[in-house]
Amino acid sequence: MSLWSTLGRPGRLQFFLAMALAALAAIAGVMLMGLSGWFLVAGALAGMSGLGHSFNHLYPSAGVRGAALVRVLGRYGEQLSGHDAILSLSARLRPRIFAAGAHGRRGLSPMASAELTALVDDMDAAEGAFLKVVLPAIGVIAGFVVALGFALASDAVVFGAAALAAVLAGGALPYLAVQAAQRRSAALSAQADASRADVARLIENATELDVYGALSGYADEAETLLRGWQDQGERLERPFRGLSAMLSACGVLMAVLALWRVSVTGGDLPVAAGAALALMAAFEAASAMLKVMEAAPRAKTASMRLAGKLAVEGAAWDARQDRAVSLQSVLPIEVRNLTVCAEPGAPQTPVASFTVEPGTVTEITGASGIGKSTLAEALMRLHPVPESAVFYAGVEAGNARIASVLEHIAMSSQMPSFLPGTVADLLRLAKPNASEAEMRGALETALADVFVFARPEGLDSAIGENGTGFSGGEMRRLGLARAILAGPEVLILDEPFAGLDRALAGQLAGRLSDWLAGGRRALVVLQHKPGAALWRAQGVHHVALD
Repeated sequence: MSLWSTLGRPGRLQFFLAMALAALAAIAGVMLMGLSGWFLVAGALAGMSGLGHSFNHLYPSAGVRGAALVRVLGRYGEQLSGHDAILSLSARLRPRIFAAGAHGRRGLSPMASAELTALVDDMDAAEGAFLKVVLPAIGVIAGFVVALGFALASDAVVFGAAALAAVLAGGALPYLAVQAAQRRSAALSAQADASRADVARLIENATELDVYGALSGYADEAETLLRGWQDQGERLERPFRGLSAMLSACGVLMAVLALWRVSVTGGDLPVAAGAALALMAAFEAASAMLKVMEAAPRAKTASMRLAGKLAVEGAAWDARQDRAVSLQSVLPIEVRNLTVCAEPGAPQTPVASFTVEPGTVTEITGASGIGKSTLAEALMRLHPVPESAVFYAGVEAGNARIASVLEHIAMSSQMPSFLPGTVADLLRLAKPNASEAEMRGALETALADVFVFARPEGLDSAIGENGTGFSGGEMRRLGLARAILAGPEVLILDEPFAGLDRALAGQLAGRLSDWLAGGRRALVVLQHKPGAALWRAQGVHHVALD
């Protein structure tokens, strides 16, 4: 509920309607049992005394039928509005969570599969809590109120005993169990994260492990870890199972007490029978709720983690919006003794100093793993950089918003990512209102027009999951076309000539040189070896990382 409030209370009407219907359905269910008990015993006593002909069975019969109908409609409406409320919550939560993660993430590396799985599990646990915990709890409370009303009408002693049992067995003990489970839930969540990470690594490397004959051993280790996780989860559930059985027994004891009291006091037997069945129904409902109460500590842990992610507004190293300088241009980019790391604890890149000026090509060369891509991502403000290490048109990087920098810089990676769709759809991710002529121009610059328009569908050619339908080289050139279509001042190219023969590499370099000359632009090229001879530019600067 706290997470729901943080998100602005989406689907407020549906949430409150679901709560009201949960209470109504529970009240109707207990009323159904209480009225049925009263009606059956009163009718039997009337028949035994010879007064069956004068016993008015219409009103109680109508009450029983009405309660049954209200209970069914209430349950149905509760589920309908409850799921509608959760969908509203999900529609607000999931985009914001992924946006918060994207804004605060360093570099361009995708989220690890284990991290993604943990995030999805947290969202499922938080969203399911409303249906599994909140609504049943409201129903149980409402049902107990009605059952205690029947008990009070029957006998004060029964009412006092039932109220005490409800407070202790239905309230205090479950609360203590949830608190104890909450402490264990954090440890279980950490163990779950470790299990997911191990299984994800196993799946990602299964083929290689199988080739070396090591798959079985790693699979056994993963199975042992998962069994341990499952055992811990079962231990978390055991106290709730015991409490559930205790509540069912309390309901039976309260029913017996009500019938015993009427035999001792000579009270109203039909009312006592109604109270007995109503109390059994209320305690049984509480017992059923406790079977899913283990979801409460997990939901709380998940909700706290999600709320923590939502509380992080953008990257920690981003400039404050009220103090940031608006960038009309990023050129020239001055780099002074810059060294960065891909993530905390990772190796630092070699120290680099250079200037990216309009009309020039800056080649950053070095061996694989030296940090070329990390350095390029730092130019895009996707990593924190030391003070006075990077300047955009004279503005120190710490005073510029990441979004403002990204308006002027685009990167064509060596392994571009694409969502399934048509070529036109995926190009328009860079410029939603791009015309066909603009897309053709970008494709021509990237030498992608040849293979795109060789297909009958042209721009409507389908790209499947993970680029299915195009080769790796073709996907790289489509990624380059998309980056060009964004209209950047600075275009960063990661190994743009990988896999190309010398003639095709020269042709691509010529097209990019023409693009460079078409405005106030600059190229930053990441590659293993210098390729200055390919470029036609005002200046080609070489930065070697070693």
